[in-house]
Amino acid sequence: MFNWRKAADVLLEQGKVFCLVTITQAEGSTPRDTGTIMLVTASDAYGTIGGGNLEYAASETARECLRKGHKLQTLDYILGPDVEQCCGGRVELSFMVVESKSDLPNLPKLKTATVFLFGVGHVGSALSKALAPLPFTVQLYDTRDDKITDDVLVYSDPIKIVSAAPKHTSFLVMTHDHSLDYDLVCEILKRDDFAFLGLIGSKTKRARFMARLTKDGFTDAQLSRLTCPIGVRGIQGKEPEIIAASVAAQLLQQL
Repeated sequence: MFNWRKAADVLLEQGKVFCLVTITQAEGSTPRDTGTIMLVTASDAYGTIGGGNLEYAASETARECLRKGHKLQTLDYILGPDVEQCCGGRVELSFMVVESKSDLPNLPKLKTATVFLFGVGHVGSALSKALAPLPFTVQLYDTRDDKITDDVLVYSDPIKIVSAAPKHTSFLVMTHDHSLDYDLVCEILKRDDFAFLGLIGSKTKRARFMARLTKDGFTDAQLSRLTCPIGVRGIQGKEPEIIAASVAAQLLQQL
């Protein structure tokens, strides 16, 4: 997913003025949805509002705004008659010239969902890369010193970390230690406000965890919220990158 805020910061640091193009309304069949953003400079464009003639016309309008100093304007496009696209929908676009970082706080915020990922082994590392361009804010945790980096946080108390997670967090448990996996799953299941709980493992691991969780007093309703194995059904392959793509798609389904 295009992180327009990061791109905007880079352009402003380079001293470039740009026009921020936003889909403010989308009706019928349209190539992109409301909230989609594209940045247009005098010579380049970053991101996309769907391509085709609509994007071409929007880019030309954005550059006209830059040339003439129009700070803000809104235009309506009926995709068929206005830009000869057969989608059949209607799009309203806003054009806002951004000259400095002081303009940015007034712009719409990028919506993201929170993910806590425990374990940055081969799969966890691949998954963190797969989630990076998508609409997620990812917190990475591991207990092993050799895995700790600027992006990976160390933890010794899973109860403390899980309890500190915000409401509607999606949890992914894939540590190197099955007993640690179990402790994490227990603490997460005790919460009733999480969005998703995925545990890496086989059907055998699931059966063993389910039997132990039942013995430890967890209800059927609680157990139904544990997803194991993880990933979209029908995607074959045990390579870390394939698992990561499958789990990323599964998380997107939860949005």
